Amino acid sequence: MQDILGFLLALGVTAAAIPPLARSASGWGLVAEGDARRRHEGAIPTVGGIAMGAAFLGIYGLASLITSVSAWLAAAVAITLVGGVLDDRHEIGSLPKFAFQIGAAALLAATGDALLTHLGLLMTPELFTLGRWALPLSIFALVGVMNAVNMADGLDGLAGALSLAACISFGAAASFAGQGHAFLVISITTGALLGFLGFNARLPWRARAVVFMGDTGSLLLGLLLGWCAVRLAMSERPALAPITAVWMLALPIADTVTLLVRRSLRGRNPFSADRHHMHHILIALGLSPARTTALLFWLALALGIGALAADRLGVPQYAMFYLYLTCLVAWGITAEIACKKL
Repeated sequence: MQDILGFLLALGVTAAAIPPLARSASGWGLVAEGDARRRHEGAIPTVGGIAMGAAFLGIYGLASLITSVSAWLAAAVAITLVGGVLDDRHEIGSLPKFAFQIGAAALLAATGDALLTHLGLLMTPELFTLGRWALPLSIFALVGVMNAVNMADGLDGLAGALSLAACISFGAAASFAGQGHAFLVISITTGALLGFLGFNARLPWRARAVVFMGDTGSLLLGLLLGWCAVRLAMSERPALAPITAVWMLALPIADTVTLLVRRSLRGRNPFSADRHHMHHILIALGLSPARTTALLFWLALALGIGALAADRLGVPQYAMFYLYLTCLVAWGITAEIACKKL
């Protein structure tokens, strides 16, 4: 019952908070102007992340009155919100941006709230344990997911849609395994996300987004999804294998990894912006932005649910690992060829 209430409250609070925040955004300097990379018209408020973050913290705090929650997760979310708002307002640069991401991730990993201690049966029948590498690799994984969602935020509704697909998959895994705390976090996150998408997704009666999530929102969602992935895989009774969590985040991870590699091979800064993302390629092939978002959402959901089904059916984890590596290489080559031709 508290999960449903958390979902509904998060949806309502986020949806109610966005209009007044949007009206104040210009005075706070929280607007995105259209340019060669951000191809939208006018100044769009970037307050969606603030609304989602405030709703999450408020409702998660209320939940602490009736159930056990993680103060460390709340603190990490607060750090991410403060850093994200500073970045949206001042564009603080890559080093300070990574600093607050690492700070939030390190807080979760160092306290054991989201510590990746093993990678499952990744290559052999033996558990692939991390030992002394657990802390740095946990931080790397959490920051990686945060940036994967951030880099997917290049089209109206896209980062939200991919995050929603992951929430559905993680929610199913948490429900099957009876992991109430993780399911509560997913429920609140999903409600906040849907409240935001009502203003951000392209809908039949609205051709453009009226609010963006900004870096605040994409990094917040990445942190929460990363926490869910580690928490569900590392619990005493795991809800899924680590590689299954990777499949649930397959598209943003694949797009980010292949882009970083492709840019590096071209001698460019791997974090420099371009229009070579997965969604840019689909639009260049003739799909509309709305159809591109819908296609990637359903594909992400199918991959996540399919991976969960494979996990529960006992498909070897090493088989899922090598299949993902194969798909990653295939997509990287295909994307590079497509970009050169298109």
